[in-house]
Amino acid sequence: MQHERLVLNLSTCEPLGLYQLTGNPYPLHDGELVEVELPDPITHPAVAEGLRNHWFPQNQPWIKQIGALPGQTVTLSRQGVWVNGRYLPNSHVDRRTPGGRNAILHYPFGTYHLKTGQVWLYAPGNYAFDSSYYGPVSQGHILQAARPYWIIPGSQFWLQKGD
Repeated sequence: MQHERLVLNLSTCEPLGLYQLTGNPYPLHDGELVEVELPDPITHPAVAEGLRNHWFPQNQPWIKQIGALPGQTVTLSRQGVWVNGRYLPNSHVDRRTPGGRNAILHYPFGTYHLKTGQVWLYAPGNYAFDSSYYGPVSQGHILQAARPYWIIPGSQFWLQKGD
């Protein structure tokens, strides 16, 4: 059994600050905040690349939103992500790291119908690392529900996109 606790988010995926982990996230809902474990770098090349280049904090919680659930259709393009025809704000797919130093791998552009047990993770922050880069993940990667406890609103947009 997991107990409620506070964790510090230092990534640009969601606003910087403290999040309260609240235990069982099921049943899942669109837009729900969850703590997730890192997808396997062996089967997700973008995750391997991110780890190799230190593009995201390790040994820290990953707070993401549920962008799409099993049975929903996700369309991924350069312009962003659509779920059942609904655009996810600020989901533009970045091709280069901040400052343009490195290319970023992304999941192949296309339309995907999520299978039973799959979710699409979404994070609206600038340079957020979500399913746009590594694809749908197993619901088994979802650890707990999360909710903002003390955050800095808008901080997920401090790192300006230049792509």
